[in-house]
Amino acid sequence: MASPFVSRLGTNYCPTDKEILEINALLVAPILRLKGLDDEITKLQKAIDKLAEERSRVAAYVEAHKALISPVRRLPLDIVQELFVACLPTHRNCVMSASEAPVLLGRVCSSWRAISLSTPRLWCSLHIVEPLWSMADPPGLFEEKVARRLEITHAWLGRSGQCPLSISLQSAPEDTSSPGSPTPLTTSIQFMENLISFAQRWRHIQFTAPLSLLLEVMPRFDAEVPLLETVAFHNQGHDLLLSTLAPFNMLRGARISSLCIPGAIFMPEDLPLRWSQLTNLTVGGHKWSVPMTLSSHALLRVISKCPELRCCKLMVHEPTAMFEIPISEHPIVELPFLHTLAIDCVGRVAPTVSNLLMRFSLPELRDFAIFGSAQDSPTLGNFFARLVGLERLRIDINTFSQTSLLETFHTLPLSIRRLWISNIDHPWDQPQTDVDELLAVLTTSPELCPMLQHFSIDSGFNLSDRAVLLFITARMQESPPTLDRVDINFGRQKVVDIMPDLRAFIEMGLAVSLVYLPPQPSQDSPWLGLPDAPLMDWSPSPWVSPTSISNW
Repeated sequence: MASPFVSRLGTNYCPTDKEILEINALLVAPILRLKGLDDEITKLQKAIDKLAEERSRVAAYVEAHKALISPVRRLPLDIVQELFVACLPTHRNCVMSASEAPVLLGRVCSSWRAISLSTPRLWCSLHIVEPLWSMADPPGLFEEKVARRLEITHAWLGRSGQCPLSISLQSAPEDTSSPGSPTPLTTSIQFMENLISFAQRWRHIQFTAPLSLLLEVMPRFDAEVPLLETVAFHNQGHDLLLSTLAPFNMLRGARISSLCIPGAIFMPEDLPLRWSQLTNLTVGGHKWSVPMTLSSHALLRVISKCPELRCCKLMVHEPTAMFEIPISEHPIVELPFLHTLAIDCVGRVAPTVSNLLMRFSLPELRDFAIFGSAQDSPTLGNFFARLVGLERLRIDINTFSQTSLLETFHTLPLSIRRLWISNIDHPWDQPQTDVDELLAVLTTSPELCPMLQHFSIDSGFNLSDRAVLLFITARMQESPPTLDRVDINFGRQKVVDIMPDLRAFIEMGLAVSLVYLPPQPSQDSPWLGLPDAPLMDWSPSPWVSPTSISNW
C-alpha cells in the first residue's frame, strides 16, 4: 500500500494538524481490513484447536494400545532382572535413596516394583549411614529416625535371599549425641546387632567409625562369617593413640583375602587372620595416631607371612631414626605377585625404609608410591635398580631433600610411564625442593623416563609456567613423542597463559589440564566488598581437556 508519508515513516517527524487528518483518513480502510483478518484468524484457530483436541484423543488411544504390544513387556523375567541388576552402581554399595536403583526401579510401575522386590541380587549391597542428632530436632525425633533406619536396613537385607552381602556402615561421630538420647556407641551397637543377624552371608564389609567405637563394638562380635572375603575399618575423627586391642574374632574367616585397618589398631598378634591367604593389605589412618610399634621390623615379620600379596599399602613408624635394619638380620621376603606398593613414612625413618625395601623381592611390581615429611631423604637408588618393570611412580617431595630427589630421578627405571609428584603433608607450604629445577632435569635429560606418558604435579605453586611449557615442548618434540597427558595443579593464580603455545600439541592428541586459583577482584574494582563481585579473567581455555587428577 502506497503512502504519501513513506519518507517520514520510522523517523522522529512530528506531523502537522492537517497531516494528522490526512493520516487518519488514510488508515480507515487498512484498519477495517486488519479487523477482518483478525476475525478470520480467530475462526481458523478454533478449527485448528478442535482438530488438535481430536488428534490428542486419537494419539492417546494409539499410544495406549502400542504400549500393550511394546517389546519390553514381552521380555522374559530373567532378562528384565539382568537389566535391573545392570542399573546398580558398580563402584560402591547401593544407598537408601529413591533417586537410584534399586529403589528407583520399584517406583516406575507396580509390575517393576514386584520384579525388583522379588530379585534378591538387587538388594545384596547396602551403604548404611547412622542418623545424626541435631539440636533442631524435637524430642524423640532422633530415636524415631534410628528406629526407622534400622527397620529399612533389616527389610532391605531381608530381600536379598541367600545372596552374599556387601555392606558399608558409616557411624555417627562421637560428639553427636544429646542429653537423654542414646549415645553414638549405643546406636552403633544397635546397627551392628542388626547386621550380625546377616553375618552368615557377609562377603564384603566396611565400617567407618571412631577407633573407640571399633574397639568397643568389634570385640563383641562373635558370629561365623564363612563367606567373608574383604574387611575394611576406617578411622573417623581424630582419636588419640590406643595401646590395647581385643581380638577381632570376625577376622577368623577362612576366605578373608583383603584387610584395610587403621595403623593405630594394627597389632598383628591380636588379629586372628590367615595371613598366608591375604592378597590386599592396607595399614593407614592419621599419622598422629600411628603407634611406634608399627616399625619396619614388625612390618617385615607380617609381610613375610603374606606371600600371596597383590597390593600392599603401609605406614612405617620408628621410635627413632637410630633403629636401622641391618641387612643381614632378615632374609629376603619373596613377593612374587605384588604389583602395587605404597609406603607412608611417619617421622624420620629414611634409613630403615631404605633397608626395608631392599629386603623385598618384587619381580611383578608395577606401581610404587612413597610419602613422608621433614626431608627424610631415603636412599632408593639400589631399590629402583631392581624394578625393571615399574610403570607408575608417585613421590611426595617432602620425603626428599633437593639433592637426594635429583639423585633419585637419575636412578628411575626406564619403564616408568606415569610419574606423579605430590606435596601431601603441606600442600599450602613452600617445599624446600625447587620443582622448577626438578622439571628442568626431566626437560634436558630425555634419557630419564623415556617412555613417560602421563605426568602430574599437584600443589605446584612454586612451579613456573615457563618450566611446564619447556618440559612439554621438549617431550613432544621427541620422535615419536610418548607423552599423552599432563596434569598440573598450580595452587596459585595464573601468571603466564601457556595454553596458546600448547595448542599444536593438544591438536596432536596431548591432554592437558592446568588448574589455577581464580584471580581476586582488583582492589580498585567498584564491586569490591560485594558478594557478586565479578572475577577477572576466569574462563577455562577452550583447549583444556576436561581431565582431573584421580587418587592414587
